[in-house]
Amino acid sequence: MTIDVRDVPLDGPEGVVPVRVFAPPAPRGGLIVYMDAFGVRPELDGMCREWASQGYLTLFPDLYWRQGRVRFAVPRRREDPLDPAMVDANLATTMDMTVSDTRLILDRFGGDGPGRVSRFGTVGYCMGARHALAAAAAWPDRIRFAACLHGGRMVWDGPDSPHLLIPKVRGRLYLAFATDDDTCPDDHQTLLRETLVASGVRGEAERLAAGHGWMFPDRWCWDEAAAATVKANILAALESEVAS
Repeated sequence: MTIDVRDVPLDGPEGVVPVRVFAPPAPRGGLIVYMDAFGVRPELDGMCREWASQGYLTLFPDLYWRQGRVRFAVPRRREDPLDPAMVDANLATTMDMTVSDTRLILDRFGGDGPGRVSRFGTVGYCMGARHALAAAAAWPDRIRFAACLHGGRMVWDGPDSPHLLIPKVRGRLYLAFATDDDTCPDDHQTLLRETLVASGVRGEAERLAAGHGWMFPDRWCWDEAAAATVKANILAALESEVAS
């Protein structure tokens, strides 16, 4: 399948949001991909291309655009330290910012007509998991599925904790946890699972025998079996919730 890849700048009230578009010939629905804390890079482009090859108009915004062209080196070994500037960029990128950016994406690519789709899903990796959830909670009628994959900082003290957004989702929610994950420890996983059940939102919370970051094929933490399981689950959900 030929995938048309292009960069589309979206003008908004805060500035221009850079969005990379991966368009299959006849999209069956839309999928917004929210990056991890290392930022835009070829590895994520390849993952977006894979989703697009399944027939989904895949939209990949640079969540760091307010901070400039921010990119960080990806560690090749578990023991490699994280760049403190990456942690700062992660914390500075709020869910409200992402909701604002997502509005522009939905308005530009949603609806009828060439290059537009009526329903969307979201997939968020690591940092992006809470942003995928926030988007689904903010736009429940347009975003019908959200996948939060080895999400970090999904729970914190205060009324703006990401886990409190779960009851606002009207579509389907998929939470996939790692067994070895300092960014989402066992008590956070338990709270997220309990919140999902209590909310009555349709969805699943799954714990995989893998480490944080298992979805990334170019990383030391990649787990082929876990990644294949999660991809199959997401494609099944997109088929039932998003595909037209």
